[in-house]
Amino acid sequence: MIRFAFGILCAAVLTGSALAILYARGAQPWPPHRAAAPIHGMLGAAGLVALVLALVRGLPRSHMGTGGFAPLATGLVAAAFCLGLVLALTSWHRGRPAGALVGAHASLAIAGFVVLSVLVALG
Repeated sequence: MIRFAFGILCAAVLTGSALAILYARGAQPWPPHRAAAPIHGMLGAAGLVALVLALVRGLPRSHMGTGGFAPLATGLVAAAFCLGLVLALTSWHRGRPAGALVGAHASLAIAGFVVLSVLVALG
């Protein structure tokens, strides 16, 4: 189940990376498609649900000292998801969201993805 969550989050990372690149370029005459951000959010939510289900079902015994990585990755991804909801509400009301909010969301998501990547690689 943890590999399934990892696969879903890989798709979320790819869409989030594309959105981040477009955000970093500034205001453009052709903004990203309106469905890009909701798709990114749904992929992130599905990955978070899969991670929680993997924790509930129990992970295999760790031999490499990665026993606490799954709860840590889940917490980081959950925090990124919460900031993503704030980001969605902010952009819906005010247009372009603040860079600090985007950066905080991306930082938490990247940290969670890296911890999960290590868990998958060593698990």
